[in-house]
Amino acid sequence: MTTIHEGDMDILLVEDDPSIGGFLQAAMDREPGYRLHWATTLKDAWKAWEKRQVQEGRPFALILLDLALPDGDGQRLIHRLRDHGGEQALIIVISARGSEADKVLALDGGADDYLTKPFTIGELFARLRAHLRRRPAGSSAESSHWVIGVLELDDLTHTVRKGGVPVPMTPKEYQLFHLFVMNQGRILSYRRILGAVWGEHSSDQAHYVRLYIKRLREKIEDDPGMPQYLVTEKGIGYRFGDLEVSK
Repeated sequence: MTTIHEGDMDILLVEDDPSIGGFLQAAMDREPGYRLHWATTLKDAWKAWEKRQVQEGRPFALILLDLALPDGDGQRLIHRLRDHGGEQALIIVISARGSEADKVLALDGGADDYLTKPFTIGELFARLRAHLRRRPAGSSAESSHWVIGVLELDDLTHTVRKGGVPVPMTPKEYQLFHLFVMNQGRILSYRRILGAVWGEHSSDQAHYVRLYIKRLREKIEDDPGMPQYLVTEKGIGYRFGDLEVSK
C-alpha cells in the first residue's frame, strides 16, 4: 500500500466532483492518523476553516483544493486563507487546468504546489512526502537563531523578522529563505533550489523559483528592484548576498 508517512494531520479537501472526492476520502481513511474533512464549495470550505481555526484553535495542516467550484474560483480561497491565519498551511491545488498560466496564477496567489488531473494516489502521496520532508525541522537552541543584517530567522518557530517586525511567510517561502541562509556564499541553480524545496518532480518548473523569489524580495528587501539578500546569477540561479550571518 502507498503511504504518506506516520503522524497526525488534519486535511481539508475542497472538491465538488464526487468520484474524485470519494477516491481521496477512501485513500486518506487508510492512512493512520490522517483525518480528512471534505467540502464541495468555497462557502463550506471557509466555514470548515473558520470552525477549526477560530473555535477549535487547530487549523488544517493541508488543503487539497480544486479551482473550478460551483460557487467560484478556488483562487479566492487561497488568498483568503493566507490572509486569515493560514500562512503555515500547505496548499496543493488539484485541477484539470494544466496550462503554465494557471499554475503561475495559483503559485503567485499563495499555493505551494499544483497537481494536474488526472493523477494517481501514488503521485499525490509522493508530492506530500516531498513537501513534508522538506519542511525545516527545529534544531538545537545554539544553531536555531540567525541574524542577517536587519533580518532574523528563528528555526525553532519557523519565523522571520525584519527590524524586529514579523514577516508573514508561507511554508514554502520560509523553506526557500532558510535554504539561502544555510547556503550563504554558494550559487544555487534552479535545479538545486527546486530539488531542495519542491522535490525532484519539479525539476523542470523554473517558474516556481522565479515566483517565490519575487515574493520573498517584496517581503524582505528594502528595494526589491535592487536586492541585497537574494541576488540573481543570470542564466544560473540565485545566491545569498554578501552579508554577515551570525547566530
